[in-house]
Amino acid sequence: MRILITGLGFIATHVAEVLSSRHEVTVTYRNLNPVKKVYHEKLEEKGVKLIKLDILLDTERLREEVKKSDVVINFIGEISGDEKTLYISNVEVPKTIASIIKESENKPIFIHTSGSTYGITGEVKIEKELGEGLNPQSPFEKTKLEGEKVVYSIAKGNFPLIIIRPTLVYGKYSAHIQFVTMYRLAKLGIIPKTGISFMPISANNIGKMILRLIEEKPMLLYFYATECERVALEKFFEIYTKALGKRGIYIPIPKSIVKSAMPKEIRGLLKYEGTVYDCSVSKKLLGELRFDENEIYQNALFLKELDDKKILIPT
Repeated sequence: MRILITGLGFIATHVAEVLSSRHEVTVTYRNLNPVKKVYHEKLEEKGVKLIKLDILLDTERLREEVKKSDVVINFIGEISGDEKTLYISNVEVPKTIASIIKESENKPIFIHTSGSTYGITGEVKIEKELGEGLNPQSPFEKTKLEGEKVVYSIAKGNFPLIIIRPTLVYGKYSAHIQFVTMYRLAKLGIIPKTGISFMPISANNIGKMILRLIEEKPMLLYFYATECERVALEKFFEIYTKALGKRGIYIPIPKSIVKSAMPKEIRGLLKYEGTVYDCSVSKKLLGELRFDENEIYQNALFLKELDDKKILIPT
């Protein structure tokens, strides 16, 4: 199959690696910061084609790429910024892609990666009707859900649509701000004991899920991509300190202090700690999903490599 991936972030990089072992993969990017240049190099080594393309400005080029593709996967999205920035990335971009797919004769499968935090905590089940019962609070959450509804309305009866809602995504290439923050504390040998836990999912497993999904080709599916067990935040620190050769020092820190000290981009997401997401579809696709400690270990080494090169820029 010919697969088009829009966006060159760390999740897209993992997924492109996984898919390129079996399929012809093209990845688009709008610009390259130093970290994305590393992603670019790693994917080129895997035989992935990379093209510079702005989804909203280069629509004719996008049409050409969609026409050649059997699957289109969107990873473009923003977690922070003003409301206009969030709306453009989380609504306008997927809307544009879905509209072009609808116009295309070949009608490729559209896989849209969205969010998992929609105002509901505790035990979260997938809703029967998309968006039913969800209560997004922040501009990030509101635009993510609006993006889902927009692509759903365009796709319905026209082409296969899969909406993936990943929980906390980790992987060896992650340079998201929360992992950079953890790395910097681990460099000091600090392991905070907070009582905070999340349900995570590895970027590699998202890639494996997509491999299964493009084989099954459901007409419409939306689900939470997650492992079935919560993982304590301190586990990440323990693995980081081990990978960095540090002797970790456990420091009890109240949740309230952790939340106030976290970068503003992720502070609002901490209310979802301890939330249990419906993992039934993920389990059906891949069986028992286990926390992959080696991915975190390799991530620490990757961040150290960026740090040593003076290009550790949160993405």
